[in-house]
Amino acid sequence: MANLIRAVFALFWVASAAFLGFLVFLVIQTEVNPKMLWSWLVMCSLTFVSVTFLAHNIIFGHHDRANAPHHHTHLNKA
Repeated sequence: MANLIRAVFALFWVASAAFLGFLVFLVIQTEVNPKMLWSWLVMCSLTFVSVTFLAHNIIFGHHDRANAPHHHTHLNKA
């Protein structure tokens, strides 16, 4: 089940990255006002960073948690 969730979020990341790349392409082609162009590019880059951070936490988050000292405290209780 965990691998399915990771795969879904990987596909979500690929789809959102492709859509943001297409959006950047369209904005560069059509926007003539430099201030609006930069605002669109900043918005797209912040969205990409946010989606990448979310996907990274979902896909690779299990690697950091297993070695944490507080992760296995329930095993030490008598």
